[in-house]
Amino acid sequence: MDYIYIDEKGPQETIRITAPYDEEMKIKLGSDRMNVYVADLIKVNEAHLHEVEKRFVLIEETYKSSRRFSSQRELKGMDIIKDNFEFGIASLKDNELHLFHSLFDLLLETKVENLLFSINKMSLVADKRLRSWILNLEEKRLIDSAWLLKYSLVKYLEIEASSEVVKTIFDLTKSNKEVLTEIQKDMTAFVHKHKHIRRMELQLLEYKKIIQTIRNTKHFVRDRPFDKVSFDWEKVSFDVDLWLTEMFFANKYNKSSTELILDQGIPVEPFKNLQISSIKNDQNSTEHVGLRISDILVVLSGKYMSKFTRELKYDKNSPEKRKVLSIEWFQLDEKQFHLIKKIKEYLFPEHSMYCFIVDTYFDDSVFFETYLKYISNYETFDKYIKDLHNHSEQHFAFFTNLAITRWQTAINKEREISATYGSVNSGINKGIVRPI
Repeated sequence: MDYIYIDEKGPQETIRITAPYDEEMKIKLGSDRMNVYVADLIKVNEAHLHEVEKRFVLIEETYKSSRRFSSQRELKGMDIIKDNFEFGIASLKDNELHLFHSLFDLLLETKVENLLFSINKMSLVADKRLRSWILNLEEKRLIDSAWLLKYSLVKYLEIEASSEVVKTIFDLTKSNKEVLTEIQKDMTAFVHKHKHIRRMELQLLEYKKIIQTIRNTKHFVRDRPFDKVSFDWEKVSFDVDLWLTEMFFANKYNKSSTELILDQGIPVEPFKNLQISSIKNDQNSTEHVGLRISDILVVLSGKYMSKFTRELKYDKNSPEKRKVLSIEWFQLDEKQFHLIKKIKEYLFPEHSMYCFIVDTYFDDSVFFETYLKYISNYETFDKYIKDLHNHSEQHFAFFTNLAITRWQTAINKEREISATYGSVNSGINKGIVRPI
C-alpha cells in the first residue's frame, strides 16, 4: 500500500486584475504574493510509513522545543522560514538548518518519492484569451511553435505589458481580436523604445515575429464569452498523472493499492480520473504527517520561486542592465552548502524525468531548479567557496544554457507530436499531450 499526500501554495480559483491597477503585480495575488501555483506530492510506502511518522514527529518536537513553541501547536512551513529566509538557505540559522537536514535525511533514507510542479498564473490569463488562437495557428502551420509563441506572450504579459493591455484582457466588453490588436500596438511601441538595448536583441526579434503573426492572423481568433479567468485543474491532474505513470513503469506504483490524501481546500474532482483506489479529501494536516511534510516542502520551494521572480525582474528605468542573483544568495556556510546538495538530490533525482514539472512559461520555476543544481555541481565546499565571487554570473550562464535546452527540446517534441497526431491540439484533445 502506498500513501500519497498533496499540499499547495498560492491557490487562486479566480484570477483578477489588481484594483487599483498595480504596474508591478498586474494581477491580484493572495497574501503569500505568489505569482505561481506550486504543489508538492510525496509518496510513502506502507513499509516505511511508521518510521517516517515516528522520525518526523521527533523532528517537529525537537524544533518546537528549540523555538519554545507550544507542544500542541502544529508546525507549519511558514513558521520555519518566516523571519530568516531573505536569501533562502543562506539566511537560515542553526535550528532551522538542523530541522531541514534531518527532514531530507529522512526522506532520502526511506525512499519517499516526490513530485513538485508549478503553474504560472499569468499563463492562465493568456489561456483564457489566446490559447485556442495559438493552437489554431499551429494546426494551420502558420507558426513554427505553439509552445514558443505561448511562452513569449506570457513572459511579455508577466513583465512588460502596459496597463492598457492588461486592462483590455480583463475587460468583459472587449473581444479577443481587440486584445490582440492592443498587444500588437503595445509590442510595437516596446520594440521601438528598446531597439538600441543590446541585451534585448533576441527578445525584440521574437517580439517582431509576434507582431507580424498578429497582423497576419488575428482574423482567425475566435470570440468566446469572457467572464473570468479560472484556475485550470486539468493541468494539475495531467502533471500528477505523468508522475504516477512514470512510477508505474518503474514498478514503484500500483493504483489499485494507493490512497491519495488531499489537504483541506484541494478539490477532489480533478483527481477522480486518475483511477486511484482511495481518495480522502478535506483532510486535517494535524492528523497526517505526510501533509505536514508536503507543507514544508511546498513552502520552501514556493518561497524560493516567488523571491527569485521579484529578485530577477529588471529595472524598467535601466533596461540595459541585466539582473542576476546577488552574491548574498551564494554566501553559504558549510552546513548550508550541504543542505542545498541534499535538497537537490531529493527534489531532482537523476532517475526521474517527471519529478519536477513546469508550465509553458517556466522561468520562475527553472531558476529555482538551476540554483540548486548549480551549487550541487561543486563536489566540495572548499571548491565552492573559492569561486564565490563568480557564482552570480556563472549561475546565470548555467540557467541560460538550461533554458535554451528546454526550448529546443520542447520545439523538437512539438514537431514530433505534430507529425504523429497531426497537430499539438489533436494530441491535447486525445489526452496524450499536456495542455500548453
